[in-house]
Amino acid sequence: MAKLDLNLMAVLEAIYDEGTTSRAAGVLHLSQSAVSHALKRLRGMYDDPLFVRQGHKMIPTPLTRRMIKTIKTSLVALRNTIEGAQVFEPHLHQQLFRMSQRDAVEAILLPPMMKILQAQAPGIRISSTQFAPDDIATQLQQGQIDVGMELHREMPKDIISHCLLSDGLAVVGRKGHPFFSGEQSAETFLQYSQVLVTPFQGESEWVDQALASLGLTRDVSLRCLNFNSGINVLLQTDKLSIMPKIYAETQTQWYPIASAEVPFAVPPLDLHMYWHERQHTDLASRWFREKIIEIFTEFALASEQRAQSKTAVQ
Repeated sequence: MAKLDLNLMAVLEAIYDEGTTSRAAGVLHLSQSAVSHALKRLRGMYDDPLFVRQGHKMIPTPLTRRMIKTIKTSLVALRNTIEGAQVFEPHLHQQLFRMSQRDAVEAILLPPMMKILQAQAPGIRISSTQFAPDDIATQLQQGQIDVGMELHREMPKDIISHCLLSDGLAVVGRKGHPFFSGEQSAETFLQYSQVLVTPFQGESEWVDQALASLGLTRDVSLRCLNFNSGINVLLQTDKLSIMPKIYAETQTQWYPIASAEVPFAVPPLDLHMYWHERQHTDLASRWFREKIIEIFTEFALASEQRAQSKTAVQ
């Protein structure tokens, strides 16, 4: 099969529509000799004259008449891909976005995200999963996920990131727990056994690192995979846990839990969104990422307002 040159198909279409090579040349912004040369190549490809001259007009042969509908349809489809690449209509778009995120992030992101999609982009679906932090870059590079949300880490140059949130930590326990009504010191905190939530074996725990720097250790009586399980344990015991502050604040509307500042210095959690550079300019992917950023921006503002209100009351 001869190597296909799509420009030749456009020439064939123009001659069919305009009836002469000179008018076809004008439509295509080519010289008449260039159009004549293209027609010669087309005739060689199809082993058919394709057009025969009658007076001043080029009349299509039976073969051209049979082919023209398919050629026109194909060219329209190709032109539409160029135009469509620059247009994104959320309410018409159909796509599955695959995300990797920890369960605390999933719990606060998915409800508002799905509400947005229901109203603005009902054809967009989400598949949420969780990969180990060290695997995020590989999964993005291989196209297994479209977005990865994880604590800040070094990434290869082809992975782009955006900081979604810099959040503190909070001590969490059931409402009525003695810790929240007494002196909230590190010593008091360490009197209670702890629930540690992490899905990854061997993951470095920054709370324990902070305590170690003070020469202190805590009694972790339960290590579990997700925060929902951890909260349910807290509700039925006197155990305490340290969780992301924004997560704890959002869960107070569903669970009778209390929270307080961590009584020793711990670094903030810097949550980043990661994506591969090949998706950086894609309109649908950019819209999706912008909605995630908007949601976390609103959470951060609400958290700041609650903190200011609490300070004003005190």
